Amino acid sequence: MVGLHEGYWAAISAVVVLQSDLPSTRSSGRDRFIGTAIGGCVGWAGASLWHEHASIYAAAVGLAVLVCVLCRVGTAGRLAAVTVSIIILIPHEEPLWRVALLRFLEVSWGIVVALAVAYLGTKWTAWWQARTKRTA
Repeated sequence: MVGLHEGYWAAISAVVVLQSDLPSTRSSGRDRFIGTAIGGCVGWAGASLWHEHASIYAAAVGLAVLVCVLCRVGTAGRLAAVTVSIIILIPHEEPLWRVALLRFLEVSWGIVVALAVAYLGTKWTAWWQARTKRTA
């Protein structure tokens, strides 16, 4: 709907990030956002050196996880590793910088949608609880 090249990543991100309450969704979204940003940068660099060397891929995954740990967001490490894997292992027709940027934008859009849904759900729940207390 917003013209993303591989918009399914936004939908997948929204589903993965969405939790039953806003604070949990916010935390999950933060991890996905940071992990995707770090994984996108490391994946872009790794894909530039790739040439089908398993050691480059392994080093890129390890580096992405390490950067997350050093930035004190270790919970984002697995998401960074997933992003690295997508960028390096899936063949792309576009320039690598564009692949990394689009992945980040697609995932970010999904996070925004999940946060909006969680926010609206919180507001609706509060409204519903207030309404049912008045009628009880």
